[in-house]
Amino acid sequence: MSDEKDLPPKMRPSAQAAPAKPKPRPQDPVEQEFWNRCQDGNLYFQQCEGCGSFRHLPRYMCARCGSPEWSWEHSTGNGTLFSWTVTHQALHPAFAGEIPFIAAVVELEEGVRMATRLVDCALDELELDLPVTLDFEPISEDFRLPVFRPVAIARAEG
Repeated sequence: MSDEKDLPPKMRPSAQAAPAKPKPRPQDPVEQEFWNRCQDGNLYFQQCEGCGSFRHLPRYMCARCGSPEWSWEHSTGNGTLFSWTVTHQALHPAFAGEIPFIAAVVELEEGVRMATRLVDCALDELELDLPVTLDFEPISEDFRLPVFRPVAIARAEG
């Protein structure tokens, strides 16, 4: 069996290659705008023009005061680890080579919480309120996904 077509389908090299990581598929223009803004390597959140509160996930009205007026504001990208789980089973084949990985909720300085991945963090270093900072993982030639890493790691690399 020297040719790929002679192998059973699951044993063919083409079947062994990890597929591309999936991109978010927003159903709403305001959600699409959040992802578009991430592509410049910065994180932006909506800020209510009525009461000044930040919000995430993006939406058309403020949950605090009901105002439909808002603007996109640049985030510092700094926050703390609010919650996490260590994932040992890839729910998509593109992540199979990265297990275990840390699925996290980060609370940012602006007060919003964001579901994300925590990268470059040993499992024994996980603790509540761990200082983290923003980074971006390229998942295709034209798309970057916001992820976070411990501040100590970011300082050592920078």
